[in-house]
Amino acid sequence: MLQELINAVRGIGTTQIVSCPLVPLAIPGIGAGAEGAADAMGTLFTIKVPKRGILVSATYYDLDYEGSQVNLFLFNHPVTAIADNAAWTCSDDDVLSQITRLAFFILNAQTASQTSEITNIGKGYTAPEGKFWIQAQCAAICTIAVAPRVQLQIQSFDPTFKEV
Repeated sequence: MLQELINAVRGIGTTQIVSCPLVPLAIPGIGAGAEGAADAMGTLFTIKVPKRGILVSATYYDLDYEGSQVNLFLFNHPVTAIADNAAWTCSDDDVLSQITRLAFFILNAQTASQTSEITNIGKGYTAPEGKFWIQAQCAAICTIAVAPRVQLQIQSFDPTFKEV
């Protein structure tokens, strides 16, 4: 019993907050022209994450001052990719791998760009392959000139995870 308590205390001491990725990642595959309302924005992409953790917060960087709501759908297994500007859809099989949807809808002006933060998410997850598959979605029509960026902050319970 005492050894179990000691191991539990050691386990708590190994958690840390990590940024995934360390430098905010541009959403890939965004084509020229307007992104349609409720359409996929860019292509499916992955972010390396701890295999076990708690999603603490997330930041969306709107670098060309669109000011439109963007949703990120996070999955812990590969899912069917949706083409840029195609209607958002999620099969029953894919939804079983969905961790959460992050809705960035309050944007804060930063002179020539905007940011949106979601804090206190508190969503626990497991990601057996050490990555999330992410698909972005525009909630309203927007014309992207500079690809927006994203970054997640995670409380890691994976002692082997290294930020990259």
